[in-house]
Order: sequence, then C-alpha cells, then structure tokens
Amino acid sequence: MTQYRMLNQVPRELNQWRNNLSYEIGGLFQYVGHLPSLVDIIPNVSAIQALINYWDPDVSVFRFGMCELTPTIEELEGLLQMPGKGSPMVYPSGGTREQFCRFLGLRSNSLDQHPDARSCPLRFLYDRFGEKESFERHQIDYFITKGQWEEKRVQAFGLVLINLLLFPQRHGKVTFATINMIQNLFLGIQEATPTLIPVVIADIFSALTNCQRKGGFFYASNLVLQIWIMEHLAKRSLNPMGSCLPVENWIDSHRERVGHYYRVMSSNQFIEEFNNLTPEKVQWVLDWTKVRNPAFKTTQHDFIPLAGVNGLVAYIPQRVMRQFGYPQSIPMVQRVEDLRLGTVTEGRSMVLEAWGNLRGFENLQLEMVNKMAPAVMPGYNEWIKQMVEHDRARQQSSSASPEEQMERLKKELEESQA
Repeated sequence: MTQYRMLNQVPRELNQWRNNLSYEIGGLFQYVGHLPSLVDIIPNVSAIQALINYWDPDVSVFRFGMCELTPTIEELEGLLQMPGKGSPMVYPSGGTREQFCRFLGLRSNSLDQHPDARSCPLRFLYDRFGEKESFERHQIDYFITKGQWEEKRVQAFGLVLINLLLFPQRHGKVTFATINMIQNLFLGIQEATPTLIPVVIADIFSALTNCQRKGGFFYASNLVLQIWIMEHLAKRSLNPMGSCLPVENWIDSHRERVGHYYRVMSSNQFIEEFNNLTPEKVQWVLDWTKVRNPAFKTTQHDFIPLAGVNGLVAYIPQRVMRQFGYPQSIPMVQRVEDLRLGTVTEGRSMVLEAWGNLRGFENLQLEMVNKMAPAVMPGYNEWIKQMVEHDRARQQSSSASPEEQMERLKKELEESQA
C-alpha cells in the first residue's frame, strides 16, 4: 500500500496555548466553533491511508461497494459548529509575509531570524502570543499596545489552529498563504462572519485526488476526515435532538460514539471494514446533520463548485442523498472529469455566484426522511452495480500491459460492429 504523509501528531504548543487562554478562548467560537477541541483528537494515519484507496475523483465520492459517501457542507458545519450555509464564503487567495505581520501587530523585521518567505515556525508565534508574559518578553517585536495584543493573542491562536489543523503543511510550519482568508474571517464580509467550510471540503477533495494519483503529503484536514469516516462507520441510535443542539460539542463526545474504531491503528483492519461495508452497516445520517433543505445544486449547475487553497473541485451532494435521510435516486451528474473548472483565480466569480444560489430539490419533503435506513429509488441499485462494474473494468484496464489493452480495444470494436 502506498504510504502518504500527513499530520501525525498535534503539536503540544497548541494544547499549552489553549490552556493558557482559559476563558478567553470563548471569543473564538463565533469564528471557528469547536475547532479548538480538535487539539484533543489523536491522528489516525492508518484510517486515512486506507480511505484514500476508495476515493473516486471523477465524482467526488468514496465508493464502498454499493455505498457512496462524501463529506457534506451540512455535516462539517454541524460537527465543527462553524458558520456554514447562509454565510458569506471566505475565498482562498494568496498572502504575504508583510500581510501576516501586519494582521498580528508584528513589526516586519521581527521575522528576520526566519528568512522563509512562505511560512514561520509555530514556536515563534507561541513565544510571542501563547503565554501571558509574551508581550513583556518580546515587546520590541510589536507595533501595537498591550491592550491590542490581548485581543490579537486570541486571534493568533485561531490563526494557528486554522493553519495547522485545517490546512496543514508538509513542514509543520504556519503558512502565510492563508492570511487573507483568516483576516476576512475575523474582520467579516458584508458585516457578517463568513464560513471556511467550503474551503475545508475543497481541500480535502483535492488532497484525496492528488495523493491517490501521485502520492505525497495530504494537504488538508486529515483530522476532520478521520472523525467524519469513523462517525459513519459507528452504527448507533441517533440523538433525537442532535441537530437542534447548536452549542453541543460533538468533537469532545466523538470518541465515546465511535468506540473501538478510535483505537484501530491498522490500515488492513480499516480496509477489511471498508470492503465489507453494506448499506445496512452505514450510519447514514450523523447526529448533528440538519436534514431540512440541504443544498444539492445551484441555480446554474447540477453540482456545486468549491474553491480550496489547492484548487477547484466539484461537490456533488445529490450522489449522497441518504446522508440527509432522503431516498437516493440516480444522480443527474454522472461524471465531472470533463468539467473545465479552471484555476482558483479564474473560478472566483463562478464559485461565489454558485455559493449565493444554493438550491435543494423541490420535490423533497421532510416526511420522506428516514435517518436510520434511508431508502433508494427504483433503478438506483441496478445503476450503482453498473458503476461498480465499470470501475472494476477500468482498473483492470489501467493495470493491463499495452498489448492487452490493444487486444481489448480490438475486441470491443469487433463487438460494436457485429
């Protein structure tokens, strides 16, 4: 099995910083929800190593036999308790060292000892914002007052959490590339707190596709993905009030819900679990998922274009209607491999327009929801079987020698002419 690199340990400075902030950390909730609780999650690299093999980049879903699953906007919004649908979208754009320092109230020469033009060490930021005495120890590095610093140290912790846990880098440093997003998050867009959720999903999709195709580092939140897949594996009775508990910390209670899956550390064990997954074994709807009026498309597209730090992706929730408890029908979007989404810069107007025009399906009613055993519409099982067979044939074809592929093409041509 190909080995992929990813965040494999939460830096201890994050836990120390969180503890030092105490009650002040509450000031971050409206921006990042329960993101600070991710500090307590132990990364399970084996789960993600196994999971990557089941990703279908052509339709942005995981396929486990007859089951298709994908992280949804509503699921991540509920899990993290962060702003989501209905909030302005933070759009990813590049940032500079100078913008980074200005946002934090640091003098530009404070980073002279770290000449990297793209990032700085976590320890540098912890020393200047992580402890109550940091301002006095490094006063020469700031152009702001002690009172302004008190506010900035909370925002600095949020910045570090977002960078290291949602958009991690291979070297473990804090990148400057996200500073425009983070600045917009704290300052607001159109007098409202914007959402990071679409960017988080887009980067997870991009990382899955890139790792599957060429290996390397998983440039996305493997912690969020790990929680998400374990929650869907752990079949249970739902909290009937789950989606109505706006301040419930689902990350803190995650370990209790998923039981032994949290302790599994073997990729082979997860592969065996995934290979034996059937619709009856899946926890289709998560406790916190709001099933009223989910977004399945936009007014312009039958998919939802999203932009991440690492590229544009097509998000196709109509393929996973069962994750909202609705009967699954044959999706209108079969493949997105031919879609020309362009670059993040080129796609800005398309993505922002789509986000402002999210739509559900008009024929869906809450009475159709079955959270424990969502139904499938006539013809869907036959369709998904064909998809599985098509993928199996394609995998066999890609692993065949050039001579075998040519022979197969000749045979298909003869059969089509018969």
